[in-house]
Amino acid sequence: MTVAIAAGTLRTLHRMHRQLADLAEQLAAGPRAVAARTRQVQAAEAKKAAAADDVKKAKLAADQKQLQLKSAETKIADLEAKLNASKTNREYQTLGDQIAADRMATKVLEDEILEALERIDVLKPAVPAAEAEIETAKKLLAEADTKVKAESGRLEAEVARIRGDLQTAEKDLADDVREKYDRVVKQKGADGMSTVDGQTCGGCYQQLTGNMLSDVLLGRIIICRSCGRLLYLPESSTSA
Repeated sequence: MTVAIAAGTLRTLHRMHRQLADLAEQLAAGPRAVAARTRQVQAAEAKKAAAADDVKKAKLAADQKQLQLKSAETKIADLEAKLNASKTNREYQTLGDQIAADRMATKVLEDEILEALERIDVLKPAVPAAEAEIETAKKLLAEADTKVKAESGRLEAEVARIRGDLQTAEKDLADDVREKYDRVVKQKGADGMSTVDGQTCGGCYQQLTGNMLSDVLLGRIIICRSCGRLLYLPESSTSA
């Protein structure tokens, strides 16, 4: 095998492996995008649930205050009945003081109820806003899922085509070269090959020995002692 043929074959194989690695990344990116959109839907649903729970808690707090107010008003009515039926000045004074204190307490409760109702009005809009966010997130999820399904078929077909071309190209490798090639590709995949960059490995940029450079120029297959990549001459060198 001449220098040009050896380098050209490795260059072609390396290009195909890079294409396959890129396609594999694209295939993996699709499900990641769908997963990300799914998480957005889940986050929006959690946001709605939290908003609804805040409204529920605010309503419960308002209801409890209203029950307390009703109980206080009933108590005041009972005290007023006792006040009207009181027989001594002392009893009258005591009941009057108690009624005054309870009325002050009910005024505080009324203010707290008003605040609670205002809080409900503030919290309520968050629920429909979260519902709208859910709808948007679901729409984006559906679009991502449709796109990924459409793209995956095309990408898988491209992978199959390149794998077929790769198997054909690998037949051009001599047996001894094929052994090194298989071992390196198994370990490093698309990153298992590199051009020679001047006098260094194009992958790790470590200096190559004079003997290694001579072997490459003679068309022999060498492996970088530093990074373990299979090295070949760049196209400009083989065509010179």
